[in-house]
Amino acid sequence: MRVKIATELFKRLLERVIKIVPSRSTFPILQNVYLSCDKENFSIYSTDLDFWCYVEKKLGDSIKEKGEAVVFGRKLLESLREISEPLLELFVEENTLSLKTSKGKFQFLTAPPEDFPKREELPKENSFSFNNYLLIEMFEKTGFCVAKETTRPALTGVLLETRDNELRFVGTDGYRLSLYKKRIEEKLNKNIALIIPPTAFELLLEDVKDVRIYFDESRIGFEYDLEGEKYLFISRLIEGPYPDYEKAIPTVKENYFTFDVKEFLKSLKLVSIFARAEDKTKMVILDLKEERIKLFTESAEVGKGEEEIRGKYVGEGMEIAFNAVYLQEILNHIDSDKATIYFTSPTSAMKIVPEEKKEGEEILYLLMPMHYER
Repeated sequence: MRVKIATELFKRLLERVIKIVPSRSTFPILQNVYLSCDKENFSIYSTDLDFWCYVEKKLGDSIKEKGEAVVFGRKLLESLREISEPLLELFVEENTLSLKTSKGKFQFLTAPPEDFPKREELPKENSFSFNNYLLIEMFEKTGFCVAKETTRPALTGVLLETRDNELRFVGTDGYRLSLYKKRIEEKLNKNIALIIPPTAFELLLEDVKDVRIYFDESRIGFEYDLEGEKYLFISRLIEGPYPDYEKAIPTVKENYFTFDVKEFLKSLKLVSIFARAEDKTKMVILDLKEERIKLFTESAEVGKGEEEIRGKYVGEGMEIAFNAVYLQEILNHIDSDKATIYFTSPTSAMKIVPEEKKEGEEILYLLMPMHYER
């Protein structure tokens, strides 16, 4: 391998794939990245055996000699971030990879290329194109609800589901749920339900308009064209089944509370200060009456906080206790100025719906109440 390459370009390509390179691993080879050159293209590949990242750049005449090298990924990136020279020469000599600039030469020990895991190929059975910005938005609006503990593996991922011309994202940990629906123009041959690790969405590029998505029963792949740079990554899917979330969505609309999101959030943060210090959920009670709406909580350690809040409540009077931390997270992900909460009973899930939405989309959140006795 021998190639001349701009330092900034090399650094950017390496940064594309470094995110999945483990800092520690029971398989030390995975801490490396795989570099290769053919007659036209320079590429970098990394994997942790659950995710596979690959980036390729056409360099043409800048490639003087084909070859390959496996080198410690994070140390390589660290050196590129410190090199001030705009251009460097990259070449392999025996068991070392050398970076040569006009001022110096830096050599990295290499590992045998045959020891590095083989590159995973995209699953080509099924695919569709989608707006990348919307894909990231749909994850941001749902991914925060997934379970952090692995006792129920399916709940640690985001459900990507298609039904005819509709794409759905669902996230839940059993206590709260987020659902984002969006009409799509491209109709698939069949409806799908894929449970995707959140890390896969964190690898999505933010500066690209469109992405091609490939999938089969065990993997999902994302492919980008970056004006001469090719980027793709593949993720293992999480095994299901996923819960029947539609059964949990209330349909009753007799009791509802419409409010200003920012004002309600401010009151909620203030009142929750007075929840029990050791209570990570910060239980707060919402007292609903048509003539008055109030938030309150109290604890022996801190004291008592209550505040009347503005809004419109329609329905029978009730008190509902809830996890203030969870509700704050939900409200922080609502872009609409106003929202409505629908209530069935003090022991049934609350449905939270933003008032404003874009054409062809639907967003809702569910939050289970907490047990509360006067």
